[in-house]
Amino acid sequence: MPPSALKKNNHSVVDIKKKQYIGDILSEVYSSGPLTISQLAKTLHTSVPSITGLINELMSENWILEVGSSKTKSGRRPSLFDLNPNKNTTIVLDINLYNTTIVLINLRNEILKTDILDLEIGDAEFPEKLSAGLFNFLEKSLKPWAVGISVSGLVGGTDGVNYTYDNHNKNGVSLANFIQQQIKVPTFMLHDTKASMIGEHHFGLAKDKKNVLLINLNWGVGLGILSNGEIIQGADGFAGELGHIQVNPNGELCNCGKIGCLETVASASALIKKAKKELKAGKISSLSKMNGDISLEQIIDAAIKGDEFSIDLIFDIGRELGKGLSIAIHLFNPQIIIIDGIMTNAGDLIISTLQQAINKYCLKDFKKNIEILISPIGEKAKIYGVKSYVFHKMLQKQSI
Repeated sequence: MPPSALKKNNHSVVDIKKKQYIGDILSEVYSSGPLTISQLAKTLHTSVPSITGLINELMSENWILEVGSSKTKSGRRPSLFDLNPNKNTTIVLDINLYNTTIVLINLRNEILKTDILDLEIGDAEFPEKLSAGLFNFLEKSLKPWAVGISVSGLVGGTDGVNYTYDNHNKNGVSLANFIQQQIKVPTFMLHDTKASMIGEHHFGLAKDKKNVLLINLNWGVGLGILSNGEIIQGADGFAGELGHIQVNPNGELCNCGKIGCLETVASASALIKKAKKELKAGKISSLSKMNGDISLEQIIDAAIKGDEFSIDLIFDIGRELGKGLSIAIHLFNPQIIIIDGIMTNAGDLIISTLQQAINKYCLKDFKKNIEILISPIGEKAKIYGVKSYVFHKMLQKQSI
């Protein structure tokens, strides 16, 4: 090899290693918060002078800020370094059954702007309408670093295609790729429950835990699985579809085309459907006085106020969910179970019922140390999870 080629090759190796260390520094500070140079050097197994040089470079590019001093018993206090929260912003598109929330968020999870699009997930022109709403949100002066999308359904881990909502795949192109083509910004997509699991793992109840189950109790039922510190994806990215295990072979038709799925008896959609059916059949409840469609909020509010009919409805949801969840507990042996989603507004009504079901259907040694907790950060877990996923994807792309 000619000396010039060898020199060029050496430079490329050095550059690659340097980029890797820069990515590692940003990732570590992002996850841990403000750190000193010596802490970073110890964590990343390199020298203090090397980290000092890289920190200075990142400060000159406004990625890192000096944010104060570390507390010490004596001597000079070492400086603490943190991400510059306003170095860049990320757009999160949170797609739900009946609307889509657009969120602008900075590097330190501060939500700067939000908007809600009245756009149903099954709309035939979903990609075009979402793109138009996003353009209106962005305005001319706003250029995000990246876009992240959370959505329910079977989202392919490699191609990003949503196999549940085919209307999202414009001419065979995934929704993420379509949005990227429209706004010329890197765009990533992941399943909404996995997004919530990432958010809880990095910023919530699953932080510093290795084995956690997260139940996303929304219009459907999703399961996030943290096993030995890793979020399980599955071969095609489909792992965690707890809502589509069969619990009643003679049950109702699920929107997936199968009979008697857990979602048909243990979701917000199932709760409303059952409430309407039983009220029509003559059940006595304070909800009988309601005019028009009954909402989830009305059922939960009635239950909290002591309406026996509504309490029984929520009890049935919790019991059926507990049966399905017991299967997952036996498979994954979690430390804690986190409940999030719109049904968590029922609070202890849903938690106590779940606990009773787990006590009934789980083996004694599996259930003795399990905590069932409602997420304190709630729906924000999903937003934070998408932002975190995008951040690490951009570091992998070396888009820094």
